[in-house]
Amino acid sequence: MFIYHNSKKDMVILCNDTYPSNSKYDAHFELYPYPLSSFQKYAIEGILTGNNVLVTAHTGSGKTLPAEFAIQHFVKSGKKVIYTSPIKALSNQKFYEFSQKYPEISFGLLTGDIKTNPTADVLIMTTEILMNYLFTPPHEDARLDFQIHMESELGCVVFDEVHYINDEHRGQTWEQTILMLPPKIQMVMLSATIDNPAGFAEWVESREGSNPVYLASTEHRVVPLTHYGFFATTEKPFKEIKDKEIQAKIRGATNRLVLMKSADGQFSDKGYVEIKAMTELFETHRFYMKRKFVLNRLAEYLRENEMLPAIVFVFSRKAVEQCAEEITANLLEDDSKVPYIVQRECDQIIRKFSNYREYLELPEYVSLVKLLEKGIGIHHSGMMPVLREMVELMISKKYIKMLFATESFAIGLDCPIKTAVFSALKKFDGRNIRDLMAHEYTQMAGRAGRRGIDTVGHVVHCNNLFDLPAIQEYKTILCGQPQKLKSKFKITYSMVLSLMKSGQSKDYHNFVEKSMLKREIDSSIQDRILQTLEVRTQHQKRQFYMQQMRTPIDICNEYMEMENNMSMLSNKKKKECDRRMTSLREDYKWLKEDVHQLREHVRIAGLMKTAEEQLEYMQNYSQIHMDRLCNILTVKGFVSIAETGYDLTYLGKIAANLHEIHPLIGSHLFVYLSDSAVYSKEIVAIFSTFADVKVPDEYRCTSVRDAFIQRMLDKITEWSREYESLEALENTETGIHYDKMLQCDLIEDILEWCTCDTEEQCKYFIQCRSDKISLGDFTKVILKIIVITNEFISVCENTGNIEFLSKLKLIEGMVRKYVATNQSLYI
Repeated sequence: MFIYHNSKKDMVILCNDTYPSNSKYDAHFELYPYPLSSFQKYAIEGILTGNNVLVTAHTGSGKTLPAEFAIQHFVKSGKKVIYTSPIKALSNQKFYEFSQKYPEISFGLLTGDIKTNPTADVLIMTTEILMNYLFTPPHEDARLDFQIHMESELGCVVFDEVHYINDEHRGQTWEQTILMLPPKIQMVMLSATIDNPAGFAEWVESREGSNPVYLASTEHRVVPLTHYGFFATTEKPFKEIKDKEIQAKIRGATNRLVLMKSADGQFSDKGYVEIKAMTELFETHRFYMKRKFVLNRLAEYLRENEMLPAIVFVFSRKAVEQCAEEITANLLEDDSKVPYIVQRECDQIIRKFSNYREYLELPEYVSLVKLLEKGIGIHHSGMMPVLREMVELMISKKYIKMLFATESFAIGLDCPIKTAVFSALKKFDGRNIRDLMAHEYTQMAGRAGRRGIDTVGHVVHCNNLFDLPAIQEYKTILCGQPQKLKSKFKITYSMVLSLMKSGQSKDYHNFVEKSMLKREIDSSIQDRILQTLEVRTQHQKRQFYMQQMRTPIDICNEYMEMENNMSMLSNKKKKECDRRMTSLREDYKWLKEDVHQLREHVRIAGLMKTAEEQLEYMQNYSQIHMDRLCNILTVKGFVSIAETGYDLTYLGKIAANLHEIHPLIGSHLFVYLSDSAVYSKEIVAIFSTFADVKVPDEYRCTSVRDAFIQRMLDKITEWSREYESLEALENTETGIHYDKMLQCDLIEDILEWCTCDTEEQCKYFIQCRSDKISLGDFTKVILKIIVITNEFISVCENTGNIEFLSKLKLIEGMVRKYVATNQSLYI
């Protein structure tokens, strides 16, 4: 262990060495029934000594242990703990897992959809919930989901999956939350391996008054991973190819594992060549293996070689279900009881709900149970949350031998798996189909190998199912560097309004000055200063040359202008110009050389001006962009200029409390709806357009029948275009994609859903739309509507708008019914 000094203030404590054998903290380590890794011991030491802790380790290495130690330690000390996670599903699972593991500790859960036991010892929540709390001034916290006195009650905040700070869309949430936390509150940050973790730790402790950060890292995997290619074949090639040597090559490289990357991290060129040879041979002879055959052949191989349970990553929700249905191989042991008990156990799990019959009759439930009876599971975000949770519980019971899942399953969810299988090495990222990044591949592959159960984990590529990447691309996917941590901090309306709301309107610029973004800009500024100095030196040399010119400057300028304009002149003018230029050259011997020197002088002067402007822009980046956003907020009436900065207006106070939709458009919408003779059902339809759920192209909708709703959509579109234009005019970037803001395809469906009064009507409604939208996605839309409604209700209570409040309070009862609810098996 040594201290990493980057400045006089920052002292990151790097914990890379083997932990000393005799330590005053041994009593804490001995509480565990197995020997702890050095990084776990260092993390515990950091917690006990009152410092912040950053743990970076591979999936399955035991990085959750320090967080659990922190929970027990602080609760025993009479303090509360906040545990944040990036997704609601992980929050729900952690709530269930910790409640089962530590019955003596009370746990609460807050996700926006669910609120339970908000006064508990340990509050588990999404990071957005904590961020919104930290931005709320004390006089308004009575309306929040929980109340806690940060300075006196809170002992520690655990940030699970803190590498989410690198997420393009949500990363700034982690950055803002860390900045807003009182510096003396301890943080335990759990992360996958990242590039330059010391730089991140240094930024964390650069906050004024912050304690040092123990950086407890490990590159070692307790259960090492070996990566293989798998090329399946039928007997067809052996029947059609008579060459015995080629047959031998095929037998040697198919229906078996081919090493692609060893447990010590070395890529196998030999294995790649084998797979490439088979790929080319099969393409030449047009031998194509169907996906169903490949998956079943692999399933049989994994069972025969005791490599189950396995997770198969499929990068399409529809394909997840298709692949699962294609498995006909027997995955279960011959004496397995799973086929006989799964139905009963699933029914029993669901019976905890009063409306359990509604679930038991769902086609999705029936088909899922049939898969589970064969030891097969599916998991993707289009499923109903309750069905996803049921699959997770079946995994924990070891009933599932082969799980088909999308990438989201790799995010923290506990899953005892021996083998990870990749059906592809490319994915659609919302814009393009691209290769998996090394850190994405590593996160998913890391699901394999169960600590304390397996001695080795396996990763298998179904090479029949995707185009073989070039060798360098393959190496990059498997062996590339950890993700580089780069600030995703954006200066947004929500951030500026939240700072003003929390009483920081005077020094709101300082908030940005503390961000990781500012540190990155400062680092770039040093490079820019050197570039600017270099250009200035060149400019000074040119000034000297200019003084030595032997041709009058006005003659040089005239000649240079004629050269520049020659191509645009008519033939007659060109001849006149040419005669004049010839005359000048005859009169001034050094003209051409001096014009060349002048051109260089002008070019370098332009470079210097640009370099100095860019340097000034970088040095004042936060001030410039904050001022530009404040200009928009002022022009549109959200803030007014005051002696100490800005004051929130009526519109601004509304906007500062809206987080689920564009705050400025949301505030206009609030005012417009509250002044209109609008029905609750129409409000529901309008709110549904803010749910980011897509439908197939054939179900896209361009207009709606209800005239008022169409008028409102036109207004929202008008507001969107206005703010998009204002941002372009101010030359500022808020990260908002206005063209993707509204999704109008479900308006008619939502209106009809509001009229469904009986279980039969709801059931019929869902069945009729199964091709248009999955039940899981439909539930997402309903929950989004409810969350937006609750924010509008809070604004009504703040502003005393009783009439509009009464309409809003009818909404949840209209939409949350049948199985479209926030129910969870974990609560």
